[in-house]
Amino acid sequence: MTRRLIIVVLLAYILVGFAYAVTTPIFEASDELWHYPVIQHLSRGGALPVLNPDVPGPWRQEAGQPPLYYLIMAVATGWIDTSDMTVIRWLNPHADSGVITEDGNINLVFHTEAERFPWSGTVLAVRLVRLLSVLMGAGTVYLTYRLGMELKPQCPLLAACAAGVVAFTPMFVFISGAVNNDSLAVLLASWIVFVVARMGVQGDTATKYRFALNWEWNRVRGHISLTHVLLGVLLGLGALTKLAVLTLLPIVAVMIVYNESSRWWANPNRTSLHVFGLHALSLLLQILVTYGIAALIAGWWYIRNLRLYGTLTGVDAFISVLGRRAHPAPLAQLWSERGGFMKSYWGLFGGVNLPLADWVYTMLNTLAVLAAIGVVIFVFRKWMDDRWTARRWFPLVTISAFVLAIVVSLVRWSTDTWSSQGRLVFTAIQSISVLFTFGIVSLIPRRFLWWRHRVIVLVVLLLFAITTSAPANVIVKAYAVPPSADLSAISHPVDIDFGLQQSPPEMRLLGYTLENDTVHPSDNVVITLYWQALKVMDNDWSVFVHLMDEDGFLVGQRDSYPGLGLLPTSMMNPNQTVADRYVVPIPSTAYAPTRLKTVVGLYDYDTAERLVTFEGLDSAVLDIVALDELPGDLPNPQSINFQHQIELVGYDLDVRLVEAGDPLVITLYWRGKRSLNANYSVFAHIRGVGESLWGQHDSWPAYGASPTVTWVPGEVVKDEHTIIVAPNTPPDTYSLEIGLYDESGRRLQLINADGRWTDNFVDLSMVRVIEN
Repeated sequence: MTRRLIIVVLLAYILVGFAYAVTTPIFEASDELWHYPVIQHLSRGGALPVLNPDVPGPWRQEAGQPPLYYLIMAVATGWIDTSDMTVIRWLNPHADSGVITEDGNINLVFHTEAERFPWSGTVLAVRLVRLLSVLMGAGTVYLTYRLGMELKPQCPLLAACAAGVVAFTPMFVFISGAVNNDSLAVLLASWIVFVVARMGVQGDTATKYRFALNWEWNRVRGHISLTHVLLGVLLGLGALTKLAVLTLLPIVAVMIVYNESSRWWANPNRTSLHVFGLHALSLLLQILVTYGIAALIAGWWYIRNLRLYGTLTGVDAFISVLGRRAHPAPLAQLWSERGGFMKSYWGLFGGVNLPLADWVYTMLNTLAVLAAIGVVIFVFRKWMDDRWTARRWFPLVTISAFVLAIVVSLVRWSTDTWSSQGRLVFTAIQSISVLFTFGIVSLIPRRFLWWRHRVIVLVVLLLFAITTSAPANVIVKAYAVPPSADLSAISHPVDIDFGLQQSPPEMRLLGYTLENDTVHPSDNVVITLYWQALKVMDNDWSVFVHLMDEDGFLVGQRDSYPGLGLLPTSMMNPNQTVADRYVVPIPSTAYAPTRLKTVVGLYDYDTAERLVTFEGLDSAVLDIVALDELPGDLPNPQSINFQHQIELVGYDLDVRLVEAGDPLVITLYWRGKRSLNANYSVFAHIRGVGESLWGQHDSWPAYGASPTVTWVPGEVVKDEHTIIVAPNTPPDTYSLEIGLYDESGRRLQLINADGRWTDNFVDLSMVRVIEN
């Protein structure tokens, strides 16, 4: 019965995985944009790509990944003509990658009729790689079942449910149905963990293999079994697939040492130095065989890295291309990012910007917390069970150690990069899912055995329902080209034509609907624009919506192609209409009160050339939105939290337009959130493009008269700073950057309303340097 159940789980997973692989638009899976160009390059006979921060290439950071997955897929797709890749891989320059937005613009690329069945060219190659990756995921599902059997062989149903948890974790199925080397890395890691757990339970497995090499020295039996060879091969292949698999190197070593030390301990002559030496020699040979094979398989890749990048892993060069955080993230900051981490573990599709419903995350996170509590209960019960020998503990210790190693390595990685994504722990998903399953079951007392199994089955069925519904209800809907606009919904018709000078108009703004005409800082201005194509267009024009205040400062903006990124103008037919609802955020630090002009237009992203109206204007002003101050007694009331130490509660400027060489006075209003043990200095910078600095003032608050150690928690402190604008400052618009630092130079970091740590400074109002 259980064997049939795991077959059902595998078949269901393959079908669901194929559904994800087929329904997810090309290049709309996490990092698929960068993974596939490596495969395509190799399939056409190219050499292994090289990391180059100056010229990243179409593969960007993925050029630094070990190449086994790419080589396998290059062989599998080498017979396909993929010369159309640059056409299919049509990038959306306005895509909100990694950002969940309220109005769309999620697509990383644009999608054409070429993606429809029957497939050919690049589309066929990508689909084929995806399907092969799904089959690799099936191997992970099966190995999870085998791993669960090693942990508790008398409960095959639980092992099958653990496999089901892997099979129906939405994000795992999504990633498995994408072009991503995780599919092979997770398969190999699962195989290694299973072999280690099995060998830990069975002990000396040499006699179980026909090709084991056995010998005897003075009554000390030594061996090298096929298991050592298999582990060496798997470790080598894993190291040639993804660096995360390297975390298993010490775990395998511990298993080998444990097995040989157990044999030594069982020897009645173990106190003999001669016997100890022979066992040590046997251990050394096992280590040499296992790791020697791994080095023979993967060593060349790491030597190549050493020659190219100066390190065995090439991680520094990888990060240079990927991008580094402005400052290393402390553990408290990483903990504040746990919400996004869990979303991307359970299911955050597309370019990490297409979420499931909030209630799904709440429910699954609750189950995860309960499972963690259950694991503690499970461990306690087994600790009190005398029947659990040291070898029975080995699978549990193995999977726990592997999960811990993966989490620690990800924490170290996320300290320097913006990569705190849950899917990056999928290398250990087989171990996580086994622990999750046994944890859920352990919450139910043993006397309710009937409920134990049914509860975990219900959890698996719940995951199955969520996972199977996502392709149609989440993914397909998100990338569907919007229908023709309902023109009867236009509240403000305008009929403004935009075109090139001396040429017929190309786009017509039929009208707009403004949802709110009064806003506050941190609010959104929501406007729907109704566009009509007037002709067949060769260019792809970007739409911009700008909010300009009375002093001409840009307060908010939203740029995208029509259809909120899904409908480039070159794909629009004459007279085709589209209604785009733009949600334009107002910064919390926006200077108020003022009046905002809603400015709309179209431009070429590559050249910045704008279409003009019949009157020759390069934009159209549609309406006025009042930006009012938030309630409060201070100017520009704020609630900006600096690391739970100090809060910025307001600010004011004497001028916003200033000449080079003149002073600018900013008044800050602080509130201490607690008694402070350090004196923090305030910095006020006029910041230009990049890191250019055109004026600054650093001091203790109130020009040094109000050191922070003297502040009474809850009281407001007025703090004035005079910034002299550099005499050589070019006329332009600059940001006003504010922050605090202690005597060591360490800055306080911002914590937003969700508890997430962000930057170590805040941009207040913009200032403009005008000509003398």
